[in-house]
Amino acid sequence: MSVLAIMMIMIGIVTVMLVVNWAYLVLVSRHTLRLSDTLALTAVSQLLDEEVLEDSGLFNQGDDITAAEDEILMPGTGFLDRNNAASGPTLRPDASQVFVVPGRIEDASQPVGPTDFNKTPAANEPYNSLRVEIYRDPDPLGVKPVQLMFRGQGSPETAKITSASLATLDSRVVGFYPTSTVNAPLAPLAIESNAWFNVRPAIGTDTALPDGRLELDFTLQSTSGMGPVNSALISMNNLPLNTAAVENQILFGIGPADVNGMFGPLTAASPLAFDSTQVSPAGDLNDIADAFDDIANSNNPRRAFPIYDSATNPLSIVGFIGARVIEADAANGGFGPRLRVRLQPEFIVHSTVETQFELPAATTVPENLYIHKIRLTR
Repeated sequence: MSVLAIMMIMIGIVTVMLVVNWAYLVLVSRHTLRLSDTLALTAVSQLLDEEVLEDSGLFNQGDDITAAEDEILMPGTGFLDRNNAASGPTLRPDASQVFVVPGRIEDASQPVGPTDFNKTPAANEPYNSLRVEIYRDPDPLGVKPVQLMFRGQGSPETAKITSASLATLDSRVVGFYPTSTVNAPLAPLAIESNAWFNVRPAIGTDTALPDGRLELDFTLQSTSGMGPVNSALISMNNLPLNTAAVENQILFGIGPADVNGMFGPLTAASPLAFDSTQVSPAGDLNDIADAFDDIANSNNPRRAFPIYDSATNPLSIVGFIGARVIEADAANGGFGPRLRVRLQPEFIVHSTVETQFELPAATTVPENLYIHKIRLTR
C-alpha cells in the first residue's frame, strides 16, 4: 500500500507539474498573441505616405517603414518597451525577437491567407499592411526565451513561443457610422470635387502651414447670394437644413441622431442627395465660422468632408476626403459677409468609417487616399 501510495503521489506531482507548465505556456502564448496584435494595430497607421498629401504622385515609403518600426522598437518610447515596463519578467520579449514587415493586402473584405500578403508591391500600390512577428525561441544564444515553471531532469529548460499578427488600413470608404459613444469626425460642409482635386493642386497656396501641402479656400456665397462659391452647407439627415445645428456638428462631430444612424452608404456610382445651401446663412454665419476656427486651433483640427461634382439642390454627394482646417472667418469677401474655410489634405483614421468590408452588397469603390479604418486582418 505504501509503495502504491508513493507511486500515486509521484504521478500526482508530475501531473500537477505538467498541468501548471501547460497552463503557464497557454498564458504566455495568449499574451504574446495579444502583444503582436496590439503592436500591429498601433503602428500600421505610420505607413500612411506623406507624399500623398503633397500631391506628388509618387510613393516613397522608406521613411514610413522606419516610422512604423520606431513606433514599436524605439528604445524607451516604442510600444514594446512600454509593454515590457508594465509586464512581468517572463512576459517581456526582447526587441531582437520582434520583426516588423510591411506589405500590401489587395482586398481586406476577403479572408486573408499567407499568400495574400504582398511584401513587394508595385510602385503604384503602396504598403497598407503591417505584419508583426514575435519569436521567443530557445536558440543557442537564448535571448529571453520562455522558461518552464517546473523543469525536471531530462526535460527542456525553455519553450518556443511565437505569434504573428497582420493589421491593414482599409480605405474603401462608403460612409460614416457614428455610435452612441463615438461621434464621426464628419463636417457638414460639402466641397466641390474639382476644386479639391484639380484647382487646389494647380493654384493652391502653402503659406499658412508651410509643409508641402497645398491649401485652398472653400467659400459660400455672401449672405446676399453673391460671389464665388465652391462648397455648400448640407443637412446630414435628409431633413431641411437647420443652420443653427451646424455649429455643434462642426465642434463635436456627428452623432447617430444627426444622420439618422448613418451617413451613407454612398459612392460615385451610387450618390446620395442631401438638402443644402450655397448661401452664407446671415443669422448663424458668425457662429459657424467661429466653430471652424475653433477646430483649426484645437488639438485635433482634422475632419472628413463630403464631396460633390456639380452644384444642385438637393446636393448629390459622391464621396469623402480628409482635411485639416487651417482657418476660417466670416469677413467681407468683396460681395458682403460670407463663410470662408481654408483646408489642406490630411489623413484620418477613425472607427466610425464604414467600408465596403462591412457592406458587401455595396458597389465596388476605389481606395480613398485620405480616410482609413484599421483592421486586424489576420
